[in-house]
Parts: sequence; C-alpha cells; structure tokens
Amino acid sequence: MAWRKAHFNRALCVALVAQASALRAEVCPEGRPGRLAAIAGGYAGAEVAVVAARRADWWTTPKTGFHAVWDASPSAGQDRLLHAAIGYYIAQAGEALFRWACVSEPGAAWLGAALGVAVALPKEIGDGFHEQKGFSIPDMLWTAAGSMLPPARRTWHPARAFALKANYWPSQEYRNRTGPQPQLESDYAGQRYYLALAPRRLLHVAWWPPWLGLAAGHSVPYWASQPPVHEWYGALDMSFGELPVRSRWWQRAAWVLDQIHVPLPGVRLREGRLSLGLF
Repeated sequence: MAWRKAHFNRALCVALVAQASALRAEVCPEGRPGRLAAIAGGYAGAEVAVVAARRADWWTTPKTGFHAVWDASPSAGQDRLLHAAIGYYIAQAGEALFRWACVSEPGAAWLGAALGVAVALPKEIGDGFHEQKGFSIPDMLWTAAGSMLPPARRTWHPARAFALKANYWPSQEYRNRTGPQPQLESDYAGQRYYLALAPRRLLHVAWWPPWLGLAAGHSVPYWASQPPVHEWYGALDMSFGELPVRSRWWQRAAWVLDQIHVPLPGVRLREGRLSLGLF
C-alpha cells in the first residue's frame, strides 16, 4: 500500500513538472541520447530507492516459487481503478519527458505508456515470489489499460473524447479510524474514479458546449466489505482546457485541473437507491 501511495504522489508531481517543461521545450528534430539516458537512469534509481525503502515487503515475508494470481478485489474494484489511474498519470508524465528528450509523436506517447507499465512491474514481480501475495494479473491489466489511454488519444481520433479523472475527500471511515486501516492510499471510500466523455468530440455535435462533458464514476462506501458494495455515478463534467482562454499560463493550469473531476450535478446509485446531488 505504501508503494502505491508513493508512486501515486510521485506520478502527480512528475506529471506536473514534466508537462510544464514540455510546454516550454524547444522544437527539436530528433531524440537526444543524453536526455533519454537521464530518463532511464531516473527510472532505475527510483525503482532501486523504492525497493530499498520497502525491503521488508520482499525480504522478511514468507517466500515461495514465482506464481501469478487472479485475486479478487476487497474493495469492489477501487484498488484496480487506483492502478489504472496511476498508470494513466505516469503515462502522461512519461510522454512529456520523452517529448523533452525530443522523441516525436506518437512515439513519445507509446514510450510513456511503456513507462506506466514498467513502473508497476517490479513490485508485482516481487509479489510473485511471496506466498501471501502473488503476481496480480488483474492489477497489471488495469495498469496497462490506464497507461494505454494517453497514446490511444494521440493515435485514434474517437479515443480523444475520453479521459480518466479522479477526486478525493477523506472519508468518515478514514477520519475516525481506530486501527491501521484504512490508510490514505487505501481510503477507497474517499476516492472516486471517473471515465469522462466529451460528446462534442465524439459525436461532432456543434451545439454542445466543448467545455461540458459527461462522466461515469465508481466508488465504495467502505474501504473493504464482504460482499463488496458498489456506488455508481453519472454526472456532468468540466473540461477546463476547452474554455475560451488562450493564455499560456491558463493552458498549463487547465491541464492540471483536467486531471480532476470537479463535483457537478448528477446521480448516485447505491444498492438500488438513486439519489441526486453534486458528484
């Protein structure tokens, strides 16, 4: 769990810095080996640091031969969506970094997706040698799916209408906890994940405002429960980058804001009950 928290926070920070650098970067005709080496070295160093910081996860727990598992989610899929979101954010950061290294599109986007998968891979391989864990196939599939969306948006026009977004507010369960769970990264009841759709881009509807979208979301009322309880959302969505503001500073800020789903009018479905609100 601590690994997920560290990578989630790091991915967001790297994405913001890298995107700002990419916006300022000069146009360059070909890849720069020195910058590519810096990216590879940064990745290797970060992975070594994570293994060193979390060595107990690999060297002090019961070990076995490598095995893969198709494990069930204890949180109605919220942990899987967290993997997808991490892959999505890291892929965007990676794309910006490879553009900084003068890799042309769409190659930079696909290399960013590979980086999103590569960041998660060592942890899962380590888990594969522990009898209480295992290489989680669902976790890697969700990570790959989230990582592949940014390059898909670059290369396949219909995919440009879709985006992954998230928001978070500490749940009452997290604020009032008396035991070790939930931790910040496993506060699934406070996390909401959305697949946002821009109807104007997908359907080419001229009268639909380009900054107004739709979003389908998912959350849970508890960090873990048996059986798992789902919360489904349908809401309006805001695309800040489509607002008619063209200054460079706003485009940078809008890119950051568009990673987040801002609560807007919508509906929530939980255990057969429908409610209205800002979601």
